[in-house]
Amino acid sequence: MRQDYLPVGQSERVHEIDSMRGVALLGILMMNVMAFAGPAIEEQFTGESSDIYTEGANSSVIMFINTFVTSNFYTMFSFLFGLGFYIFLSRAEKKPGSASLLFLRRMMMLLAFGLFHAIFIWYGDILTVYAVTGIILLIFYKLKPAVNLAVSIVILLLGTVFTAAMSLLLFAAGGDFGGNGDYDPGFNMVSSFQQGGYIDILNVNISVFSIMTSSNITMIPLVLAMFLLGLYAGQKRIFENLAAHRKLLVWTAAAGLGAGTPVKILVGYGLTYMMDDPAWAVLTLLAYTVGGPLMSLGYIALFILIVQKFKTVTELLQPVGQMALTNYIMQSVLMTGLFYGLNLFNRVDAVWFIPIVLAVFMIQMVLSHLWMKLFRFGPLEWVWRTVTYGTVMPIRK
Repeated sequence: MRQDYLPVGQSERVHEIDSMRGVALLGILMMNVMAFAGPAIEEQFTGESSDIYTEGANSSVIMFINTFVTSNFYTMFSFLFGLGFYIFLSRAEKKPGSASLLFLRRMMMLLAFGLFHAIFIWYGDILTVYAVTGIILLIFYKLKPAVNLAVSIVILLLGTVFTAAMSLLLFAAGGDFGGNGDYDPGFNMVSSFQQGGYIDILNVNISVFSIMTSSNITMIPLVLAMFLLGLYAGQKRIFENLAAHRKLLVWTAAAGLGAGTPVKILVGYGLTYMMDDPAWAVLTLLAYTVGGPLMSLGYIALFILIVQKFKTVTELLQPVGQMALTNYIMQSVLMTGLFYGLNLFNRVDAVWFIPIVLAVFMIQMVLSHLWMKLFRFGPLEWVWRTVTYGTVMPIRK
């Protein structure tokens, strides 16, 4: 084993980044549970709503998730990806060979993981978007931090202005263009997941992932914007001396949460109660152009301020984030096993979503601690790194 390719030691890792990945994984699971548990995706085409989302207190839980979770944590994960991109390339440049080629191999393997995940486990994959956008990110690595920051802000600003203008035009026009129920998606999730077998699940996964691919393409600029913010933070070396940036963290937490929360309350209301109205449906895209980015930056800054005072939070979450790829795909395995395997799809009310998510995440936390006591990487991280460097990595500590 060449010394150049030996894994980064625990003392070299930025544990706050790993622990934030753990928080992001919790938030992503909290958002995805709505689609794991019921036909949330199908309802975007049919315009119908299942009782598990709307009856009694269920809608209040969905409103909470849509306000404080949806779009906030995938943007946090995107920021951390951009930061990790800088860390990876800056370290790879010190090793033999082309750093860019190493990163391209890394992204191609991530794309393979994503395609496998989307087709054979669960259609709601984000890894494919990250892999494609990550390749684009290579263009920006050598640019000045101020340029990357400016490009990120311009992308988000243009998206926000366009979304607001389109929604205002629809509101002015009355917003009645036939509703969402005229389109037949070509599958029935409830019958497929409650009565079908694994082949039926595969068919739904392929159908939904194919439909989502076009919308995912439109998400690439927004994901790139958050990647660039993370790259900017890496280039400015903010995470190498967090104590020296306390004022920046306080300001970011206050501004992000202060400005983002009102936007997300408005958007959360639209996502929960008004998606049958085209004008509101467009307005909810503000969750991805302004609400989510602001909230994610506020969450990141607030989390860092917390862990600087309470180190045990980092110790609890760091192993979860260190094997984030494994845990992300494991979430899909556990949740599809729960809702499809135990025939609970569309049968569990939303009031149970948060307890279920917390229970699953606690299981992942325990498993991550046990695994990382013995091994250097998560199992999928080991495969990922082995393929990236073209040599078998030592996995046991």
